[in-house]
Amino acid sequence: MRVIYLGTLLDRIARESADFTPTMKRIADAILQNPSETVNLSITQLMNRSKVGSESTVVRFYRQLGYESFHEFKVTLASEIAGSAFYHPYEDISIDDTPSDVVGKIFNGCIMALKRNSEGPIGRAITEAVDLIENSRRIICIGYGVSGSIANNLSFKLNLLGKDAIYCPDSHTNAVTLSKLGKDDCVFAISQSGESKDVVLPLQKVKNTVKIIALTGFADATLAKIADLCIIAAVPEEMNLRTDAIVSRCVQMVVVDSLFACLAVREGEESLDTLSLSRRSLSYLKF
Repeated sequence: MRVIYLGTLLDRIARESADFTPTMKRIADAILQNPSETVNLSITQLMNRSKVGSESTVVRFYRQLGYESFHEFKVTLASEIAGSAFYHPYEDISIDDTPSDVVGKIFNGCIMALKRNSEGPIGRAITEAVDLIENSRRIICIGYGVSGSIANNLSFKLNLLGKDAIYCPDSHTNAVTLSKLGKDDCVFAISQSGESKDVVLPLQKVKNTVKIIALTGFADATLAKIADLCIIAAVPEEMNLRTDAIVSRCVQMVVVDSLFACLAVREGEESLDTLSLSRRSLSYLKF
């Protein structure tokens, strides 16, 4: 039976901290000191910030508060912090904003996120991803929800370049496909949190069989830890988890487009011929 508690989450943590174990109290203190930062932390980052010995202590903490997952805990916390702001892409969007305000804030958020990521090591990571994809027999693109649209787009663009790329939105089908892969195959997995079970659990079973490329927002996420190569698309200010992340998806799409362009450039004239053939194959679908 699920128990619903009255009062805000932060009030409950403060009120009940006296009954926590010493290690769990350190977690409570870390959250109460800076709740706004907590909603952007992975479970490992909160463990390190609290100076507790294992992630299982954090799991016991949020379960004692009645939450099934760390994501659910952060959603509740983010909702409280946001108040009347329903989305936070560097600057709060509130219910009082005009359409022009909303558009301006979304565009500015995307511009700032893209600039920040372009100044980091993402270029080197994309270059390494190009190497892995070029040497792969097949590329299985995995992602669900909004990340699924990015994975589908990646698969389509790889096919335009003549690659054998596969995308399927069904986790059961993907689990079967993964079980039949070999050392010459590659998986490109997309999850902004890096903690999506339907992405992580099947890959944990095949991590010693195939090469895994991850596109995620956190270097210490579970997905990042099992990947052979991790591309980090960091958007730390996108904190309100009540809505689908917008800015992070923009960064992911640019990563995919950059990967596509780098592959095309690497393959030179041959890629131009392949792209021309692919586009001609689609011409009959347009008036």
